Amino acid sequence: MTANDIKIFISTYYIKLKTFIKEIVTLPSFWHYCILSIVLIIVFVFITFPYEIIIQNQIKTIEGSIANYISVGNLKIHALTDSYAEDIIMELKSGSEVNISNVTFNFTINPVSLFITHNYDGTIKIKNLNINSENLKIVSDAEFLYNITLDKQIAYPVDGNIFATFSNVSIRGISLKGFEIPDVKLSQIKSELIFQKGNLINIKYLLLSGPEIRGNAYGTISLSNYFQNSSLNITIQIDSQSSILEEYKVLLESLLKPGSKNITFKIMGTIGNPQFITE
Repeated sequence: MTANDIKIFISTYYIKLKTFIKEIVTLPSFWHYCILSIVLIIVFVFITFPYEIIIQNQIKTIEGSIANYISVGNLKIHALTDSYAEDIIMELKSGSEVNISNVTFNFTINPVSLFITHNYDGTIKIKNLNINSENLKIVSDAEFLYNITLDKQIAYPVDGNIFATFSNVSIRGISLKGFEIPDVKLSQIKSELIFQKGNLINIKYLLLSGPEIRGNAYGTISLSNYFQNSSLNITIQIDSQSSILEEYKVLLESLLKPGSKNITFKIMGTIGNPQFITE
C-alpha cells in the first residue's frame, strides 16, 4: 500500500464518519439521550462511584506499612460535600495506640485523581486525637491542609506537602535526664512537612507555643519500607525561659550554649528506637 493509498483510505473513512455523525444527530430525541448520558455520567462520578471501597483499600495498604491494624467504625465519602469518619483505632507497629473520635475531611477525589494523576489535596479536621504509648500520652485536636502525590508501588507520598496545626495539646510522660516533667499544655503546634522522592520527610518547621513552653523543631525522617526502621535526624530547640522548666534551671544550665537562650537537643536513631542527644 502506497502513501497515496493510505491518504485515500483515511479521507474515505473520514467522510463516512462525518456522514454517520450527521445522520445520528438528525435522529429523533438524539439530544435528549445525549443530555441524559451526560447526567448519568455525572451521577456515577460524583454519587454512585465506589469511593469508600477504594479508600478502604488504601487504608489496608497503609496498614501493612505502619500499623498492626486500623479499625474505622463509620466511613462516609462524598465527592461534593464534606466526608467523615468516626471511631478510628490504630495500633502502630511500635505498640502505640491512636484513637480518633471524629474526622471531617474535604478533598479532591474523582476517577482522574484516583487512576491517572494520583494527586490529592484538601483538608482534614480531627476532634479528640489520642496517642498512647508505654510512657507517653498526647491529647489534641488537629487540622491538616495537604497536597500530595501517591504511587501504588510506594506506601508513602512521593511528592507534596502537609501543613499541620494541633490545638489544645496535652502531653504527659516527658522526662529530661531522668527527671519527670509535669504535664505540658500547648495552645498550638504548627508544622510543615515536605515529602520528597517517596523516602524522605523534610520537617521544615515545627513551632511550639503556649503559656508554659515555647520552641521549634526541624529536621528529616528517612523513610524505610518498615516504618519502625525509618531514620530520625531532628533538632529541637526549647526556650529556656519557658515557665514549665523553672524548677530545672540548675539542671538545664549545662545544656545552654554560651550566648544562647535555647536548650538544644537532637533526636536520632529510628522511630522504633529513638535516641535523645543533648548538644
